Amino acid sequence: MINQRINRATYDQVMLPIYSPADFIPVKGQGSRVWDQQGKSYIDFAGGIAVLALGHAHPLLNKALQEQSEKLWHVSNVFTNEPALCLAQKLIQHTFAERVFFCQFWGRSE
Repeated sequence: MINQRINRATYDQVMLPIYSPADFIPVKGQGSRVWDQQGKSYIDFAGGIAVLALGHAHPLLNKALQEQSEKLWHVSNVFTNEPALCLAQKLIQHTFAERVFFCQFWGRSE
């Protein structure tokens, strides 16, 4: 359920002004589009920031997330995991790399 009493002005009242978000609040996503509380559609040009390069609510991604959630949701880098090692093997096989390093931010890719 959408809480119509929560709006963009709420951000200014309760959040530290570190970022200046858009004037609307996305409440639904599908592919490269998001919808605001009033149902207006926007192209999500910011989705690639951090982890959303694949878009919103893609059925294959939803299926993979559901399957993975029944195994492990997250492990620290003090462990390794099968999906990461399989991806590393594929990257080495199909690129110039001899080894890989996974990190959260492009600025850390050394």
